[in-house]
Amino acid sequence: MSRPPRLSYAHAVHHVTLRCNNREFLFTDRSFALFLRILQETRARFPLRLYDYCLMTNHVHLLFKVGRDDTLSKAMHWLSTSFVRRFNKAAGRKGHLWEGRFRSTIIEEATSFFRCLAYIDLNPVRARMAPTPLDYRWSGHRALRSEDAAQLDIHPLYLDLGPDPASRHRAYCELLAEEAAREPFTLATAYFLGSPAYVRRMELRFGLEGRAAGLRRRCLAGGLTCVGPLHGGSRGPKSYRSA
Repeated sequence: MSRPPRLSYAHAVHHVTLRCNNREFLFTDRSFALFLRILQETRARFPLRLYDYCLMTNHVHLLFKVGRDDTLSKAMHWLSTSFVRRFNKAAGRKGHLWEGRFRSTIIEEATSFFRCLAYIDLNPVRARMAPTPLDYRWSGHRALRSEDAAQLDIHPLYLDLGPDPASRHRAYCELLAEEAAREPFTLATAYFLGSPAYVRRMELRFGLEGRAAGLRRRCLAGGLTCVGPLHGGSRGPKSYRSA
């Protein structure tokens, strides 16, 4: 099977996933802490803005904006290989850790930023690993609530939610509740998420309009469209396990 295309451009916002090889549940609190250290090193090393993350026991979710056309590939290669090297050394293991290359979805900021933010924060809740996003230690939700610039870059759209951190977090929790009430969707194999017009522009930009028969278009609640490969497969709740 051919590799999926690597789609990016300067200042694009990406939802990115990395999954353990063979869907193994390899991560513990110790490896979560290691991943976060390397994630912050990546943030300092490359021109990107990190808006959220969630570390699960066999995969990770990241949400960030890239600074240049080549930032996505370079940053993710450095992050993934640096983590594997240190993880294997600490665990006394050898060989592959990740299930192939990372997967990424380009997100339309104006229409989809909060949907994707909530999608990430709700991962441990929907996996029954925590009752609320705030109860899960290994996500960016707590840093978002406190607006901790040492861990996350706070998106201007989030800052527009209210005049102070407490009111902004309350407003975001209302958006979280709305998303939790909707039918879950997956971004595991999606190329783009946004309004139908935005998705169409992305298809044209990357020359995917000629492959229409090989793409699957899904209409989501709230008028959003999600597009990805027709036979990409999806990852359901069986991909999760409590640490």
